[in-house]
Amino acid sequence: MSASFGNLLPTIFVALAAMVSIAMEPFVADKNKQKVLPWIASAFLLLSALSFVFVKVDAAPLFGFFEMGTLRVVLSLAVLLCAFLGIGGLQVTLAREKYPAGEPYGLALLATVGVLIMVQSVDFIPLFIGMELAAYPIYGLVGLRRKDRNANEATFKYFVTGAVFSVVFLYGMSLIYGATGTTHFGGKVLAGRELLYSAGVLLSSFALLFKAGAAPIHFWVADVYSGASVAVTGFMAAVVKVGALAALGSLWMRSGVEKLAPVMIGVAILSIVIGSLSGIAQKSIRRIIAFSAVMNAGFMVLGLVSKDLSAMYYFLVTYALGSAGALAAISAFSGKNDEKENLDDIRGQGRRRPLEGIAAVVCLASLAGLPPLSGFLAKFVLFSGLVSTGFVALAAFGFVFSIIAIYYYLRVAISIFAPAEKTDDAKNENALSSSTYFLLRLGVTATSIALVCLALMPILFQVKTF
Repeated sequence: MSASFGNLLPTIFVALAAMVSIAMEPFVADKNKQKVLPWIASAFLLLSALSFVFVKVDAAPLFGFFEMGTLRVVLSLAVLLCAFLGIGGLQVTLAREKYPAGEPYGLALLATVGVLIMVQSVDFIPLFIGMELAAYPIYGLVGLRRKDRNANEATFKYFVTGAVFSVVFLYGMSLIYGATGTTHFGGKVLAGRELLYSAGVLLSSFALLFKAGAAPIHFWVADVYSGASVAVTGFMAAVVKVGALAALGSLWMRSGVEKLAPVMIGVAILSIVIGSLSGIAQKSIRRIIAFSAVMNAGFMVLGLVSKDLSAMYYFLVTYALGSAGALAAISAFSGKNDEKENLDDIRGQGRRRPLEGIAAVVCLASLAGLPPLSGFLAKFVLFSGLVSTGFVALAAFGFVFSIIAIYYYLRVAISIFAPAEKTDDAKNENALSSSTYFLLRLGVTATSIALVCLALMPILFQVKTF
């Protein structure tokens, strides 16, 4: 079985997109930056998606660093769709605020490259490079509004905590190298170094759980999500979580450290409780999605405990598409500087923009786990897997708290189409041309269709090749 360089093509096309976007930015007039650059980025994302026809899922690891199994292909395609949603949301947000630069598109694409590397990595060295490549552009995206105090605070908090957990990851990686003599996942542990290896896996796992926003290391999530723009929050909530949990799943399944399972169960329980209960009291949509991210990270860690990667990644894809799609749609009517981002402020906005409103409701319904959308089937498959492996109490616990969480998803969906008093804001919202909304509308429509189709095709995730 030979390695295939074609497996890197999707990542290469996104990297080219980032370089072309950044290189062309100075040569495009300010008034045209939000018209030209998003289309360039989107065209390369399409090329990246099409290049998967050259991917060989049965190829040997490339350089011993990268693998591309069937599940990795599905995860990578989900990342590209979420990146497309992020580009569409950024275009509307930046055009509405008359942002004079176009670097955010290049930053979003660079972060996407980092996540694609994380998804394919089976070695700590490329995984760390992917983590940092994903993190640094997002620091810049969070702080796009330089005069916004909340954005500045969010950027500082995310940067500092991100740097700390990067060090934690490197320390864990060094312990694993000392215990195995290799940086590959699942290396053979040398005699007498089992404890060293377990400590390294634990530290590396917690660094990835930080990226995923799991409790008890979730303290940054709400502030960072609410400090960023709605479009950036949707991109970050989906893409970064896919990279972190894909890498965590690959590491966990190859490490064989059974004694750490109780720690992961504790992380899952804490994440689900904090995420589901804290979200109920929120009125900010970004903070609701932030605590949703914490809760869903807990659900996906339960998939690790049951050692059912197919169920975990099916859940991960439906969550990523649902959160990215919902926030991308809401960014269409969140107003300048996201001033219409609270539940009271978005009342009736779906009636003014029915396409975006319907798409947001579909995505929120999938996040809530309502049939017939794929979010319902993802939870069913996950809980069924827990029951079949003997974790009946955990399955019942997760089911109860998923019912509780339905409440705050429905609050957002109801607000979008609730009757609202007529104001003069509609004139301001229609100031942008319809072409500015085209990419966003295409993205949220494709996402809504994908959430329906994935409910009909869970067989994609039953393949054991990873």
